[in-house]
Amino acid sequence: MRYLTLFSVALATTCALGIVVAASAVALPTILPETLKSWIGKSLGEVKVEKQGGLATTECASATGEGTIEANGHSGLYHITFEKCEGADTVCTGLGDASGTILSLGSWHIVFYTLKATLGEAGVATLFLVDNIHFECGSFGLGLQEAFANGMVLCPNTDEVALTKAFEVLCKEGAALHPLLSKYYNAAGELTKITPLEFSEDEGTEVEGLVIGNSRVTVSEAGLMML
Repeated sequence: MRYLTLFSVALATTCALGIVVAASAVALPTILPETLKSWIGKSLGEVKVEKQGGLATTECASATGEGTIEANGHSGLYHITFEKCEGADTVCTGLGDASGTILSLGSWHIVFYTLKATLGEAGVATLFLVDNIHFECGSFGLGLQEAFANGMVLCPNTDEVALTKAFEVLCKEGAALHPLLSKYYNAAGELTKITPLEFSEDEGTEVEGLVIGNSRVTVSEAGLMML
């Protein structure tokens, strides 16, 4: 049976919110207003996972998600369902999920990937910490792929200074089969490299992968990003 792993994508959040930098220029961005506690999201078209080492691409026609916004204002949990998923021309299904769907769980964090004088000039991104997910593609005997824990996806956000209830998160490819973003500033102000997504097939050599897809997140109350 073929098991694949899809790591969550560009759905989780940054919401249509406000982001404020505390006294230090390297403090984590903070979501405002404080009354925002949750979000919902939907992909803008298909979402796919590309892998190095010649492993087959996994594509899902769409994805929907929801998540929490924690009291710290810059992180939370997400729950995303990918729909109409295929790999190597066969249907892919998460273990225990409906045919062609894959459930993904994990956490998200709002971070800077560049530091500038104003928020409009700085780079704000959503960092996804992805839990292991196994899913089957095809019929019995077609090989094995399994995911590894601690994989991360770092995706830039759009409209940092717009007052709006909707917000976009863009997961893009940079150099061939590598994510566009791979470093961010942590809470200590240190430029930190992400732990990339990792895949293996038939319990073989681990290879890196990346998620490609855009999503729109919606919240119940409009907010404004400020610096």
